[in-house]
Amino acid sequence: MKKKIAIVSTHPIQYQVPLFRELSKKNIEVDVFFSSKHGLDSKIKDKGFNKKFNWNINLLDNYNYYFSNKNYEDVDSWSVSFNNLESYLKKKNYNAILIFGWSNILYLKALYLARKLNIKSILRVETNLFSTNSFLKNFIKFFFLKYLFSKIDFFLFIGKLNFKFYKRFKIQNFKLYSAPYFVDNNFFSGKKKNKKKNKKVRFLFVGKLIERKNPILFLELAEKFKKKKNIIFNIVGSGPLEKYCYKYIEEKKLKNVRMLGFKNQIELKKIYSRNDYFVMTSHYETWGLVINEAMASGLPVITSLNSGAAHDLIKHNKNGYIFRTPNHLIKIISLLVKNRKLQTKLRRNVKYKIKQYSIDKTVRSIIKILYKS
Repeated sequence: MKKKIAIVSTHPIQYQVPLFRELSKKNIEVDVFFSSKHGLDSKIKDKGFNKKFNWNINLLDNYNYYFSNKNYEDVDSWSVSFNNLESYLKKKNYNAILIFGWSNILYLKALYLARKLNIKSILRVETNLFSTNSFLKNFIKFFFLKYLFSKIDFFLFIGKLNFKFYKRFKIQNFKLYSAPYFVDNNFFSGKKKNKKKNKKVRFLFVGKLIERKNPILFLELAEKFKKKKNIIFNIVGSGPLEKYCYKYIEEKKLKNVRMLGFKNQIELKKIYSRNDYFVMTSHYETWGLVINEAMASGLPVITSLNSGAAHDLIKHNKNGYIFRTPNHLIKIISLLVKNRKLQTKLRRNVKYKIKQYSIDKTVRSIIKILYKS
């Protein structure tokens, strides 16, 4: 008998949609339930990017989906939900329901209905043991999650830190399935432009211009190398710190920085291909899927230790670098600029590593769960 899975998500997200499509190619009936058309027909600004936009890639083809009859515009709000979700779930005998968190009414409702309707629940989140919360918030969160996890049947862990997070709550191994975090590698892969001797070395930052992403460190890095005419620092993104970044560039007279603004997926793909290295300066990232994007595009990555992806994807001095302090980052940049031959070795290892973080293993794990349930 054909297996059926219900998937609940706040809105069509470019990182999730490839999974929906790939599952639909298998002998599985897939129904995806969205609360919002954010990113397709956005009515308000994205808080992080401080900009209203719609993605310029098709996020709705090749899988079955439903939208709530009430469009929840603010997808970051606690109140996000899906009207009449229970009536939809009752129409089919679903084997499992996949959810992506617990931070809103939508996800908690889906978990409640899974229990009520005797549907196996699957959780997939980025969360790890890194935390910027206060002791009290962490204390409360721990007991809330301990109770919540006792009601969930299966967990997809995206990497090492995510696995350790679940083990902290003593989740049994038979409930844990490996699902290495991925982007659409095929979308971002492509032929790199032919290199020319003595060309400039281009370092790239991609992300929301917010405090947590720490674009200021990237600008401080550019300041350290502003006398080196063969180095360019490119910034892709928008957000609350955008004006501050422009002011910093002007005051420090940084002619080696290019502010490229927000770029949609198709333009972003081209920008990756035109750069040499990707730099992740974030104070904290549960994972950091831009690292996957950069590596799928063939770029070696220099990242802070505070990104979850660093613990899985980056092998120091093999396919990229992990820095611990700003001074350490400066030394790495100096090394890469001085020894241009390193890039060939790093890029070769990048391609090998990122192949292991594709959609395939996640699909296999979900299929195993469906046939187990």
